[in-house]
Amino acid sequence: MFSPLSCQAVEREQVDGIQPKLQHVNAVGQGLIQSAAKHTDTQALEHDLETTNLRWNSLNKRVAERIAQLQEALLHCGKFQDALEPLLSWLSDTEELVANQRPPSAEYRVVKAQIQEQKLLQRLLDDRRPTVEMIRAEGARIAATADSQDREKIQVQLQHLSERWSDLLDKAGGRQRQLEELQVLALQFHEALEPLGEWLSATERRLSSAEPMGTQTAKISQQIVKHKALQEDVSSREAEVDHLESLSQSLSPLSCAADRDWLRERVGAVRSGHSELSDWCAGRAALLDQALANARLFGEEEVEVLNWLAEVAQRLGQVSVQSYQPQLLAEQHKHTLALNEEILSRKKTVDQAIKNGQALLKQTTGEEVLLIQEKLDGIKSRYAEMTAGSSKALRTLEQALQLSTRFAAAHDDLNQWLDGVEAELSNVEPDASPAYQERQKELKKVSAEKRLVLDTVNEVGNALLDLVPWRAREGLDRLVADANQRYRHADETITQRVQLVQAAIQRSQQYEEAVDAELAWVGETERKLASLGPLSLEPDVTVAQLQVQRAFNIDIIRHKDTVDQLIAVRDEVLEACSAAQKDALMVKTDSLSSRYDTVSQSHSERFSALEQAQVLVARFWETYEELEPWLGETEALITQLPPPAIDTDALRLQQDQMRLLRESIAEHKPHIDKLLKIGPQLAELSLQQGATVTQRYAEAERRYLAIKEEVKGRAGALDEAVSQSAQVRTDPSFSCRIPSRLHLLKINVLHELKDGATKRREASF
Repeated sequence: MFSPLSCQAVEREQVDGIQPKLQHVNAVGQGLIQSAAKHTDTQALEHDLETTNLRWNSLNKRVAERIAQLQEALLHCGKFQDALEPLLSWLSDTEELVANQRPPSAEYRVVKAQIQEQKLLQRLLDDRRPTVEMIRAEGARIAATADSQDREKIQVQLQHLSERWSDLLDKAGGRQRQLEELQVLALQFHEALEPLGEWLSATERRLSSAEPMGTQTAKISQQIVKHKALQEDVSSREAEVDHLESLSQSLSPLSCAADRDWLRERVGAVRSGHSELSDWCAGRAALLDQALANARLFGEEEVEVLNWLAEVAQRLGQVSVQSYQPQLLAEQHKHTLALNEEILSRKKTVDQAIKNGQALLKQTTGEEVLLIQEKLDGIKSRYAEMTAGSSKALRTLEQALQLSTRFAAAHDDLNQWLDGVEAELSNVEPDASPAYQERQKELKKVSAEKRLVLDTVNEVGNALLDLVPWRAREGLDRLVADANQRYRHADETITQRVQLVQAAIQRSQQYEEAVDAELAWVGETERKLASLGPLSLEPDVTVAQLQVQRAFNIDIIRHKDTVDQLIAVRDEVLEACSAAQKDALMVKTDSLSSRYDTVSQSHSERFSALEQAQVLVARFWETYEELEPWLGETEALITQLPPPAIDTDALRLQQDQMRLLRESIAEHKPHIDKLLKIGPQLAELSLQQGATVTQRYAEAERRYLAIKEEVKGRAGALDEAVSQSAQVRTDPSFSCRIPSRLHLLKINVLHELKDGATKRREASF
């Protein structure tokens, strides 16, 4: 017959084993769908995942129905606990699954997959709901007819089950609602973000390949028309960026911290990209308007110069010190030097444009003369300012590069020394040897020299701080502060070690006095320990001896720290001593260490033996006194048991007697085990009294085994008698006969025997 327990085992070993694999398949499948290219067809994969999940739901539902039926059968049979325990186990697993769920995501594809997983969980809860309701109802029915103690226990279990089930439903429902609300906003955010991102990328590609400004009126006018269209397109996207930011603000409260950072980064990137495009368009529009005005007055060469001046002015405006790192400053200096050379190389072109403009003045009349003259003066002044500005920026970068190089060299020099001295200070323990003293003096001298390097780091770092932008100052400040802190710590450590070496010489005399005092104490303790008598196993005497030994224990432990400290610092102290003093202290400390170890070992052995004896004596005799009455009562009861009966009901009652006896035997098995474990240990502590202890636990074991064998034999005989009785039974009403009063009384005797043993254990405790 297929039992409920075997069905539960099948569910755990086979069905539950599929769930992690299914979750892994869902995770991998959703990952493939999310990572697929935009236009990749993923319908087949989504269909396979959905089919697999449907089949799993069907299987899980059938298993849940089967378990519910079996649990209902268990309930009807009165096995409420057998039905409740599998449900509580499943509840714990599901609570752990819910607790380990990833936080709701703001990314549309991820939250979509999370909703599918939540639907699977909700189906599991729906499948278990009938089982929970059935167990709650049946538990309430059983509690109504149970005694007060069992009723209170069942009611507590049902209340706990209801609370956990309601909490699980609330969490699952709340997460489902949150995911559904989040999915709507995440979809809107996704649909707003993707087109904007693609538009930004396409626009940036267009601008990177844009043609230079023209020099003819028609060409410039055509570029202006195209640029206005681009500018209008950029402006029209402002509303989309604002809408994206609004969606991000709505999503943030519903998202976890990581997703809030992701939203902020994505929106910030779009906002930054759009702002840069807007600024570029505004600057480009101004340049085109200026180029068109110039083209109406000058020829192509002059317009080309004016366009170049405007573009270079923008490039020069972006030149500044961006970092304190030599590599980045060298790269900036290289670009600025190339720009400066380009400006200087254009001098002839600029001069020629001015000459052409002056020739044009002779052919022009009216207001255009003033405009042309103003443009020519502007070319001269702008080129002069540009040349001066480029030279100034180049000098600033050269100065920053020189300072950065000096700072890096000084900082690296100081760091290399600090790395070495810090490692040495960490690995080399202080001592008072001549070599160590010389090394500390050398370190102190080098530390003073490195102080000059640190001053260079501070001075150059402060000068560099005046040139670098505020964004880079924090990192430079931190480097300078760390260098100062490390140097200060290393210099203080070196100074302290020099002082310790000098103090070690003064400590040697105090050390010798402390050793002499400890040697005197060891001699007195040896005399006292030798005067103690032999160990006794008598309870009262053992307690008295243990009290005396505890007093020794406190004194020995108190002196242990002093002796250990003297031995630990001996080598350090000896290094500062003369040869004769060193030899004398070596002899004294070796003698102190050896004699203290001997005293401590002797005390520890006696103290441990006394503690062990006290515990073992109490436990042995308490266990023996509790077991002895049960052995006598059980032996007497076995002698009164009748032979196997002929009647089937009587045989069953006799089998119940044997079951109760077996339970009583099993309950007293720990007592025998405890005696067999404690007895040999206790016997080893005393040669005089060990034989008595051995005799007691050996006799108890013999009687217990005899009882066990007798019960086992009677149980076998009863099983055989029941088998024979079943073959000859023909009366249908045979199983309904009422047991005899004698047999019932014997069962009551067994119960009273079991209760008496329990009361003795409680009284002993």
